[in-house]
Amino acid sequence: MVQIFVKNPRSWKRREWRDDELEQFSALKATVEVYAHLSYLPNIARADEEPKNLEGFLHEAALAQALGIESMVVHCGSNPDQDRGVAVAARTIDQVLDRYDLAIVLENAAGQGNTLGRDIKTLGRIYRAVRRKEKVFFCLDTAHIYQSGYDIRQKKTWTTIVKEADEHLDGRVRLFHLNDSKTPLGSNVDRHWHIGRGQIGPGAFRLLFKVQKFAHLAGVMETPKVGNMDDENMRVMRSLLSPLVPRSPS
Repeated sequence: MVQIFVKNPRSWKRREWRDDELEQFSALKATVEVYAHLSYLPNIARADEEPKNLEGFLHEAALAQALGIESMVVHCGSNPDQDRGVAVAARTIDQVLDRYDLAIVLENAAGQGNTLGRDIKTLGRIYRAVRRKEKVFFCLDTAHIYQSGYDIRQKKTWTTIVKEADEHLDGRVRLFHLNDSKTPLGSNVDRHWHIGRGQIGPGAFRLLFKVQKFAHLAGVMETPKVGNMDDENMRVMRSLLSPLVPRSPS
């Protein structure tokens, strides 16, 4: 599988698809599963204060739907009033789902500043507040979950994660972002690093791949673009896979 941004992720500038772009993407999508990722600027937890947060989300949902993409990964946003942020984020998700036939895949956060979704329980609070729950799923980022305080180097932590996902998310984890961390456990600082070369190390990924609950799920790496490290990260990740886990070109 692959994950893409449907527009410049660091700009509010809108875009439109040309017919030839739609045709080219249709050919690509026929060969590989594609997820969209909402760009970095829309803050869904403060969409009530700044209209462009909702407008930006809606615009990217429209772009994704035009491409035939069925799922979009979304950060939960930030708000100094966490309770209000949960309510606003849930309402914003429903507004998008009322207009576009997408699955919204909420991603956990490292916990920096006032971000929402730093733990599975908080992800669950947003999920419980959403009206269109049947269209909401979850993405767990290994760097973020480590940075937020889950020591995924320990087997017992994965047992806890499975239990919390079942309890708070109705077991609706659909995707993993497979990243090592440049910052230490519980740092709340979001810095991705190369697989096996960061603070997490290779052992945590071996443990993840042995979790039966998650064995069927797809994963995508978001490691820094440095030289040929994409190929090296892929080589390391493939070497960590259990023989029972199907190899994927993602």
